[in-house]
Amino acid sequence: MSVSENYLKKELYSLVREDENIFEFLQSGATDGMWYWDLEQPENEWMNPQFWTELGYDPAEKSHRADEWQGIINQDDLQLALENFQKHCDNPDHPYDQEVRYRHKDGSTVWIRCRGIVIRNSDNQPYRMLGAHSNITALKESEAQHRKSLKQLDHAYASIKLALEESERLFEMAPDANLKLDIRGNILKANQQAEELFNCPRTQLEQLSVFSLVPLAKLEKYQQAFKKYFDPCYAKDRVFKKSLAIIDYAGLPLTIEVTLNLIPTRTGKIALATIRDVSEKEALIQSLQHQLEENRKLHALALSDPLTKIFNKRHFNNMMLEEHNKAVRHQQCLSLILFDIDHFKTVNDTYGHDVGDKVLTQLTELIRGLVREEDTFARIGGEEFAIITPFTNSDAALTIAERIVEECAKHQFVINDQQLLNITVSVGTTTLNNTDKTWPPLFERADKALYQAKRLGRNQAQLSTLF
Repeated sequence: MSVSENYLKKELYSLVREDENIFEFLQSGATDGMWYWDLEQPENEWMNPQFWTELGYDPAEKSHRADEWQGIINQDDLQLALENFQKHCDNPDHPYDQEVRYRHKDGSTVWIRCRGIVIRNSDNQPYRMLGAHSNITALKESEAQHRKSLKQLDHAYASIKLALEESERLFEMAPDANLKLDIRGNILKANQQAEELFNCPRTQLEQLSVFSLVPLAKLEKYQQAFKKYFDPCYAKDRVFKKSLAIIDYAGLPLTIEVTLNLIPTRTGKIALATIRDVSEKEALIQSLQHQLEENRKLHALALSDPLTKIFNKRHFNNMMLEEHNKAVRHQQCLSLILFDIDHFKTVNDTYGHDVGDKVLTQLTELIRGLVREEDTFARIGGEEFAIITPFTNSDAALTIAERIVEECAKHQFVINDQQLLNITVSVGTTTLNNTDKTWPPLFERADKALYQAKRLGRNQAQLSTLF
């Protein structure tokens, strides 16, 4: 069975159209691969092509079977994934989220972050599962290198038999800001980098408590964490590392990454705080997140009609191409309905364009209640609208078209607080036939049917069955 014909893929596409939560999950998670699992027939699992290409395989060589990926995953990690799967099924609040190892086609190890969500039926029983993969191999390799570097650094510290205060050169030459802190948080010593970071001479810094550089709202929380770090119950080699929001000597905000190492000295334990300014990094991350959100909004606006808030002609054209291709590929029914408002120019000329806009928006809301989730409702002209109706034959399309005529004719449009207006629409519809190799002929027939309805007196629907 090819990728395009797989029933799980088709079912997933339908879910994306119907369930906003599924769509949002895909938007946030599907980066390096996506999968969809039939829990009622667990041997069946659709994996999108990107998953296999990440692992070096030709997707055409792989069938949509669970044992395809289970044969190349690390078996210990598979057991972890199965345990998390069961916990997630039992409790939806337990996340299905783990890092697992796969064997690449060339024999190397690929680290994958695997996340998923169980989809439940009307009886609240799991029957499908949707998931996404992210290739985190580079991150894992970076972490391994970082751990190696930390281990080497720890070894260097362990080899220093004298107390840290006797290692002035090492303290001063460190590339990051360094502070020596006693158990109460008093700054015992600061290096040149700390002086520059906090915008304060070190002679003054060494008269302060580190908590004087903490915003008042976070003071109690930071004090408790610092006190806990000095607790003897902590592991002796425990390293504290975290991003924190603080302020400099002038009261300006800073975002720092701080690492605390507990150091034994001849006079007792002290903490070496190694501090790095990550304000610019955090600002960049926030800026990128904001830009992504703005891009998402711009994308939505590019597909929407600004007045009626339904899809515009651009999106209509894209969906006509997509729905036509799917209907032809899978030999499914597809119908198109076109309609416009009768004598709309008279409405604008008599009452003004503001009233015309009110009529358009009220008409949109009325018709919106008559279309299905899987339909595409779009404004394609001034007073002209279109509805793409997948899985709909000519009889059903004509029924919908007649319903639109009927609902519009009996609806009273409010043009101000006291005045009502009656309008009618003319509708044309047609259905895909075997000769429609592209979608424009479908549109042309529906358009001819619309004008036939107008010629016959308007306020009616006409079906075109001509090839």
